[in-house]
Amino acid sequence: MSVNADVPEIILVGIKGFLEGEHLILKLGESCVVGRSRKADISLKKARKFRERSDWPKLAKTERFLSVSRRHLRIHFLHPDLVEIEDLSKNGTLVDGRRVDRIGLTDVRTTPHEIRVGSMEKLRLEWHGNGQAGADGGDDPPTH
Repeated sequence: MSVNADVPEIILVGIKGFLEGEHLILKLGESCVVGRSRKADISLKKARKFRERSDWPKLAKTERFLSVSRRHLRIHFLHPDLVEIEDLSKNGTLVDGRRVDRIGLTDVRTTPHEIRVGSMEKLRLEWHGNGQAGADGGDDPPTH
């Protein structure tokens, strides 16, 4: 039996821009940073679609690329029913089309959310299969 089998998880998936195809799974209690810095957990500079471009040095100086801050946003998976998104940038972060400074999402189990970073990058935040809540939405383990 796996010790972590019941640990809730969320997943961030790049759906547009250089981040398209990138993904990161967060377990309950973890956090991540999204940005253009190589030190970011989800990084434009480390993204496959960016690295594969032969003109990447020129791209790294474009307004599109620079519209993403080095540390653009932080995502905290605080509780199975609470994911906090914190804007760390000067250019702003949009969640489901609304500009946010900090927001707590309480419906991630049932509703995916779209996060726009900079002018072109989009991510989808959604519940991941591990630790899926039961039909009643509770966290209680099944009884045998």
